[in-house]
Formats: sequence, C-alpha cells, structure tokens
Amino acid sequence: MRGRALRAGGLLWGLVLALALTACAGGEPPEESALPTAPPTAPPEPLVFALGYDPEDDLHPLRGSSQLNQDWVPLVYECLYELDNTFTPQPRLARSAAVSEDGRVWTLTLAGKTFSDGTPVTGEQVAASLLAAKGSEVYGQRLASVSGVTVDGESGDVVITLSRPNGSLPALLDVPIVLEGEEGAPPLGSGPYILEGGGDSRLLTANPRWWGTDQPPYGEIPLRPITTADRHIAAFSSGEITAVTTDFTGTNALGYSGTYETHDYPTSHMLYVGFNTDRRRPCANAGLRLALSRAMDRSSIVSAMLSGHALSAALPLSPLHGAYDEGTAAELDYQVAAAEEGLAELGYAPGDDGVLKKGRQRLSLTMVVNNDSAAKVAIAEYLARSFQSLGMEIVLQPLSWDDYIAALSAGEFDLYLGEVKLTGDFDLTALLTGELNYGGYENWAVFGALQRFRLAVDGEERAAAASALFEAMAADLPFATLCFKHNSLLLQWGVVSGVTPARGDPLHGIEGWTVLQ
Repeated sequence: MRGRALRAGGLLWGLVLALALTACAGGEPPEESALPTAPPTAPPEPLVFALGYDPEDDLHPLRGSSQLNQDWVPLVYECLYELDNTFTPQPRLARSAAVSEDGRVWTLTLAGKTFSDGTPVTGEQVAASLLAAKGSEVYGQRLASVSGVTVDGESGDVVITLSRPNGSLPALLDVPIVLEGEEGAPPLGSGPYILEGGGDSRLLTANPRWWGTDQPPYGEIPLRPITTADRHIAAFSSGEITAVTTDFTGTNALGYSGTYETHDYPTSHMLYVGFNTDRRRPCANAGLRLALSRAMDRSSIVSAMLSGHALSAALPLSPLHGAYDEGTAAELDYQVAAAEEGLAELGYAPGDDGVLKKGRQRLSLTMVVNNDSAAKVAIAEYLARSFQSLGMEIVLQPLSWDDYIAALSAGEFDLYLGEVKLTGDFDLTALLTGELNYGGYENWAVFGALQRFRLAVDGEERAAAASALFEAMAADLPFATLCFKHNSLLLQWGVVSGVTPARGDPLHGIEGWTVLQ
C-alpha cells in the first residue's frame, strides 16, 4: 500500500515538473477556466411625469368644475392676468389696463400672443371667453359685476363695463382665454402645452408656438383617468401619477401614502369667527367682540389644528398682500390681558361659580360649527376652552351642514366658525352687507370705507384705503379673522426641483423646473 502511494505521488510530481518545464521552454500555458458573469443590468426606465384627469367632467375649461382638471388647466389655457403669491396681478395675455374715474369701465390692451395653432389672441376671443365664464361654476363669482365686454373697433382693446366700481379688476381676470375648435373638441389655448387625444388616451404635448423664453421640461405629460377617490389615492401612491393637490385641512381630505414632497401655496380661503350683532344678543356690544378677538390664539390654531397649512391673520386680507396693515392687526390679535381688561371695563365680574356676570346676567354664548370637518370642530373646541378660561360659559354645538346653515339663517347663535373663499380682490361685500352677513351687522362708516376700498386702484391708493377700512372695522368688529388656509402640491420625491406653486396654478412656472429623474 505504502509503495503504491509513493509511486502515485512520484507520477503526480513528475507531471507537475513536466508542465513547468514546458512553460519555461516557451510552450503555451494551460488555459484558465472562465469565471461566471452576471447578466447585463438593464438601465432603469426614465420616470414618466403624469397627471390625473376626470373623464366624467367637461374638459372645456369654462364649463368643467373638477379640481383634478383645474390643476392642469393653466398649462394649456392662459389668462389675461394671474395672481402671484402676494396676490398681485401679473399680466399674461394683457399688456396693460386703464380704468375710468368712476371705476366702472376698464380698457385692456392685449400683449399680441397667439393660440397653439398660430391664431392671434384677439379682443373677440377674449370677450367671448369672459362672457362665457360669467356662467361658469368656477369663474362666475369673480365676474358677477361684469355687465358687458366689447372690443374697440380701432385699437382692438377690450372694454369691460362693471355694474359696480372696482379698482382692482385685474385681480379677477385669472380666467382661461380660449379659442373654440371643432364641435365636441376641447378649445385651444395659448399655454406651454396642448391638450390632445381622446377617450382614456389624453395627454399634454409641448406647444411649439408658446411665447415663453424657456420651454417646458417634458415633451409629453400623459393624463391618467381618475374616477374615484380610492383610484386617486392608489394612482399617486403607486407613482402612476406624479403630482396631486390637496387641502389637508378640508372636509373629507384624501389620505395619501408613500414618499412625497409637500409644497404649500397660499389661497384666499379665510377661516373666521362670526358674531350675532342682534341688539338682544351679548355680541351686540362691540367691546365684547373685541375682547373675544383678543382671546383667540391664532398662531396656536394654525400650528396645532391646521398643522401649519395656513397663515394666521387678524384682518380679512392675506398677510402676504402688500396692503395688510400690521398695526391694526396687532390691536385685534391675541392678547389675553387686554381681553380680561376689556371684559372688566364692560362690567363683567366672576360669579360664585366663576362664570362672568353683569348684574344678574351671565355671560353665556352659543357657538355653532359645521361638524363635517374634524379640523373645524377641533378649532371650535379650542376657542371654546379659551373663552371659558376667561370666565365665559360656552355652549358648543357641532351641527351637520344643513342644520348649521339653518341655525345661521335663523340667527340661532352668538358665535359661529365660518370659512369663505374670497375673490382675488378680497371683496368683503358678501360678509358685510350680503348673503353671508348672518349676524345682521350694520355700520355705515364701515360700509362707506368698503366702497372706497373697492374703488381704489392697486398700489399706494389701495393700501391707504385698506388701512382706513380695517381701522373702521377694528372700531366696530363685524367678525374676527383667524387665518388664511394653504393648499398643497404633492410631488413624488426627488422628481424635480425649482417648484413654485401659486394660487390657481399649482404647476406654475413648470418651464423653470429642473428635472432630477
């Protein structure tokens, strides 16, 4: 056995030595075995930037009302003016505007732009679009005072006649201007994109005739049909659509999942506390209304109940607006000591049970709120606790929408938490003298200041008129402003940079975006 092993070992060693000698003599080395290699990795598919659309809504921008479609409408259809995030009108299809001395006639000179097929944007198309928009669910309110639109035969200027004066009409002219096309087809616009396709195969394609200096970053933006809330959530969460807008604090706000960026932008949606100023009610006293306003911690409401998706405000004008009067706002804003002093000056003192009384009359207030919104109920509860801490007795009534409106219409309240979507010129007529004046407020000095504010032209004149109006309102408070809400643009994470959403145009400035993937 041992001899065989030696002989086998000798043979093996001889073989190794022979191979080594062969290599040294210049022979070919033995061929190495190839290592296994991984199959080539396919490059990742480029991300498709896509948006949703509502196929059940009218795709005509002046007849449709779906927010899903309204989000991308400004990519296709431009306006005479657009509002920036300070609510200042910026010209788009208009070059300039002039107003008559009485504030009732505006003359607009157009900027000479073209629609996507090369047709010039003329006064005739502008007039037709504005008149059609008067019957629109989306744009009708802001054009309610427009009584006529004509075209100057010589200059081609657009002449807009109003039923009541308005020195800030351009702030209301963020209305799509369209060129009607074939029967049943969406009209043409003058924006950076063109709406094309049919059925479930809609898409936006870049407009080669667009007048902007920078071209949009995507040659095509597919539109995915979205018909239900669940489908909307699933499409965004899966990345099928890239961007959505939402009001996180709104009624029945959708809950999106996944990783996304949030970009807030301001709105003219105002949250406020209304007062019943009927002489038989406690809030008929202007001093009590002022004390209540000073007991409202607006900053805490925004941070805790609205998760920061709003701007606190003590005046019925966005704090981003150039005419916002910080001095007057400070007089109305949160200051507990001043609220307590005001109540004492009115003759209120704590009773045996701690509730404030004036003589035998307890300071008991009924506050109503619409219970369809959890955020609003939380705000109302917070305010009720704030008032109670000052010694007031508060009866809080969360009501369904129908019961809430019925209570307001019947005057069965002392306080109510309300929300109103103001027009771009921040006209307060409906709240002070119109259909939203549930508290029966009357003050001719305030009404006169409101008319002067409406007549004032943008700039220093309007800022001065705004200050005069707010000073008059502070002296006899008709309602207490809490904040102006933000809406939010949600984007899939890390897709683009340079995003600057704006009121009425969440995809504003898309031509300036930088594509990251």
